[in-house]
Amino acid sequence: MAIELQAERISGLSFAQVAPAAASASASSSSSCEFAFDRLRPLDPLPEVIRAEAGTLQYFDDPNQQLTCAGVFFVRIVVDDRGLVLPRFNNGGTLIFTVQGRGVVGVTIPECGGEKRYRFAQHDVIAVPPGVPAWIYNDGGNGPLEIVVLFTISGKANQLEPQHRDFSLAGSNGNRSKNIFNGFAVESLSRSLRISQYLATILQGQMDQRGTIVRVPAGLLQLQPKNNLNATMAVQFQGSEEQEEDVQDEAGDMCRMKVTKKLEEKVLTGYEFPILNSVGLSIERGTYKPNTISSPFYTIKAQIVAYLTRGSARVQVVDNRGVAVFDGVLRRGQPLVVPQYYVVIVEAGKDGFEFIAFKTNANPVISYIAGRVSVLHDLSVDVIAAAYNISKYEAERIKDGRRWAAL
Repeated sequence: MAIELQAERISGLSFAQVAPAAASASASSSSSCEFAFDRLRPLDPLPEVIRAEAGTLQYFDDPNQQLTCAGVFFVRIVVDDRGLVLPRFNNGGTLIFTVQGRGVVGVTIPECGGEKRYRFAQHDVIAVPPGVPAWIYNDGGNGPLEIVVLFTISGKANQLEPQHRDFSLAGSNGNRSKNIFNGFAVESLSRSLRISQYLATILQGQMDQRGTIVRVPAGLLQLQPKNNLNATMAVQFQGSEEQEEDVQDEAGDMCRMKVTKKLEEKVLTGYEFPILNSVGLSIERGTYKPNTISSPFYTIKAQIVAYLTRGSARVQVVDNRGVAVFDGVLRRGQPLVVPQYYVVIVEAGKDGFEFIAFKTNANPVISYIAGRVSVLHDLSVDVIAAAYNISKYEAERIKDGRRWAAL
């Protein structure tokens, strides 16, 4: 959250094959969003576990379409050892947070030439711009890889209705969804790619029932250290300071941008991680110590999807009418949508908590109501006294009663 401290198993659905209320495309018109944020609630995982050969996907019950109305789509993915999330691209920006485990991500940025691979570990983020094919692999030995993924579904990149569209380059899910090659005539696909019709049929994946996450028992050979392979097999990993830079998002720079970065306990924006400017998202990670409470705050230019990775918190959210649209407990594994400008107070219990907060702007602004740098601190004593019909002494107490964003 911009908490600013500073079941039934279904075989291998695609990311876009969501459960009923979780992501209905056409139902996200402005009229259906009119009252979506009048009563907020944490989103619970749907009871169905969507299982592929080497992992699971989990969507969230969102009857009021709060995710859709915030312009995002959210999923939790667990990848088994030696599991490969098949290559795909999406119609919006993608931001991935590594809850636990480690692995390798591969991206092929259009017009840049070649595939780039990056190793990542716990607390790393992966940013993938719209239309960029990517895959993820758990290279084994470290247990399951758990990630949470936020996709944008509105904005310049997606000029259709706000719906998450996932374009798979491989795999098939029976009658539920197919990869992009399935829609073409076999003969046309054969001629276009200059391959046999037999191979074209295999590309279509009509008989492939493994789902969107497949097992690679022997591992991906090219992930081995370079000196163990001949020159034609070796793939150089990206990300060293000499190879790539966090350059600004200008013409031609996309090919040199990093797509992974360690997320410290702070807000990561497009200023520090420029590829976020192409993704249209930012992210924050933080910890609240036991029995601490935040200053009231609101976020300018960004919706928030809060997600606790440890513990629980009391969260209060107030809208422009002065109505509490949420006052309850947010627990680990539950996303909570907080609309832009809604005012929030967050309280930790006796065990504290850890959180991440996805934000729908690469460079959001957080405004605190109280604290050393805040609205109340910057107002004059005379204005505060007149506004609340109190003495100047009482106004000074309100103005300077709190020094920090979290206590």
